[in-house]
Amino acid sequence: MNATFAMKAGGKLEPIIPRRSKTPKSHTPDDGGGDRCMHSPHRSRRRRRPKNPITVDTCKAKSSLEVVRLALKELGWSWKEVPYGRKSGCDIYWHSAYFHDSDEPGLYNAKVNKFPGMVEIVRKVSLTRIMGQMRNLFPDEYDFYPRSWILPDQYHHFAAEVASMAKETPKQKRFFIVKPDDGAQGEGIYLLNNPQSITSIGMVRSAVVQEYISNPLLVERKKFDLRIYVVLTSLDPLKFYLCKEGMARFCTEQYQAPSMKNLHHTYMHLTNYSLNKHSDNFIHADNVAKGSKRTMTSMWALLQEKGVDISQLCKDIEKVICKTILALIPELKVQMHAELSSGKSMPSCFQILGLDILLSSDLKPYLLEINANPSYRLDYDHEVAPGVYENLISPVDEEIKIPLVKDTLRLVKPVRRITTKSASISARPNSTDPDEITVEVSQLDLDENKSPRHRKQKESCLEELFPAKYGEQYEFVRILERIAFLFNHFLGVRGGLRMGATGFRTFTRRCKLCTFGLSTASVDILFIDMVRKWNAMNPDGISGLCFDGFVEAFSVIAYRKFRGITLQEKVVSLLDLCECHLNAGIVWPPQRRPRVRRLPRVQDSNEYLKVRKQMQGLEN
Repeated sequence: MNATFAMKAGGKLEPIIPRRSKTPKSHTPDDGGGDRCMHSPHRSRRRRRPKNPITVDTCKAKSSLEVVRLALKELGWSWKEVPYGRKSGCDIYWHSAYFHDSDEPGLYNAKVNKFPGMVEIVRKVSLTRIMGQMRNLFPDEYDFYPRSWILPDQYHHFAAEVASMAKETPKQKRFFIVKPDDGAQGEGIYLLNNPQSITSIGMVRSAVVQEYISNPLLVERKKFDLRIYVVLTSLDPLKFYLCKEGMARFCTEQYQAPSMKNLHHTYMHLTNYSLNKHSDNFIHADNVAKGSKRTMTSMWALLQEKGVDISQLCKDIEKVICKTILALIPELKVQMHAELSSGKSMPSCFQILGLDILLSSDLKPYLLEINANPSYRLDYDHEVAPGVYENLISPVDEEIKIPLVKDTLRLVKPVRRITTKSASISARPNSTDPDEITVEVSQLDLDENKSPRHRKQKESCLEELFPAKYGEQYEFVRILERIAFLFNHFLGVRGGLRMGATGFRTFTRRCKLCTFGLSTASVDILFIDMVRKWNAMNPDGISGLCFDGFVEAFSVIAYRKFRGITLQEKVVSLLDLCECHLNAGIVWPPQRRPRVRRLPRVQDSNEYLKVRKQMQGLEN
């Protein structure tokens, strides 16, 4: 073997001993997936954490923190929770109640799980007004919301309606249910049959009184309702999804027709879980098909055994959901426009809504209310001893809410820009390398190349309702969205929600409405009347015309100017007229006209021809 020598100090030669390569140490297998011997046939590759994981800020999640953490854990290592926030911002912000729960600087450049103003829009009084507007335009489409009156503003109308109904059908007893506007979890709800029985909740405290549905569908002789979850992901373009799994909430007393004897039996008439969980008859079952709270699919299986057409029932419920969400969008766009007008960048919002649906005995779905912040709790308090409780996991909540949150996060995850080399995708036009392609994909698209077993676990519990399934069918009910565009266009106040007199007058002039019997003076009088009416109903101290008042004023103008069989036809005609004038390229305010050179006055015709030739020569 040939040796290599090196000259050292003093002229001595010493051999150089070559270094041996270090062999990897063998490790015993452990649960953490540590390194194993290189020669082991069962060697596993160590997964690398991504350089840019999808970050979720949960510092304001509060009661929904547990379900979000479990969802992130199931999503895997490409997601990261940021429990205390960070200065550089996160990809997704998960708030508990409102859009402005957090004041992080990166909020407007990320995705937030709340829309601005959604809590105020779905309150009982606001929802009743919205449904009333839609029922005036589409009486046959919006009959799924019970007849309602706003208290105390419409108390006299309510009393007159009850008196007229009593004269028409004196033998039929009608009952009504009163719900406070700011109430939650069944607080303050009571039944009555006489307008004179209204308490301070309704006469002093703002509330809604609805016609009580006395013929509900019963299962095991008990009343129940359905909590259905809808995920609204975008306003422009409009897109929302339906969760395939929902919750059935049962009363804890057997149902009887309402009478003077049982009006105060809340466990018989109210299906709220927050009320019935205090009943001694409430059953927390380990089986999702039994107990006082069950999954919606187990209810479908039970009703199908009784001969109910589940497919048709699901279609009817989906139609109610589509009409309900479409009714909320105009008001939501006004709120969003006010948020964007403050000079900030556009936030990307999404939100999970909880819709409460009641089925009548003839299988007609009714909308009871909308919850902007549905509960995400997975546990319940079990009393072990008097005054001693323990938290137990509810299998129904666990089966519904964890997949709901997980698939919602996967649906709204931000788009990543990657560079890859593949012949199956069209090349980037500006790329110098013909094999280099830049595409925008989400992490979900990258996971599709995994095993079939892994893809099976990725199946979503969300189904797109609009526009994929009902986009073309219900496009005609989006009239109020066009009115909302006009309201935002002529609002005039940056970041405001009220239109002033100048903005309303500009709207009528730009759209050329002050013609054929509608004068400027009548427009001013109409504006003053609408402002007085709606400011009395919304005493918030802010002057101007709100969006609901603008919709009513728009309907009054349409009724005066156009002839038609229904109010819908008149409103559509007025919308077409306004959009035609706005899209005609009319310059506003009117520009100063150019000066026109006039010919001097002449009496002789020959003199006139000479002057005319001179003027033409000057122009040339």
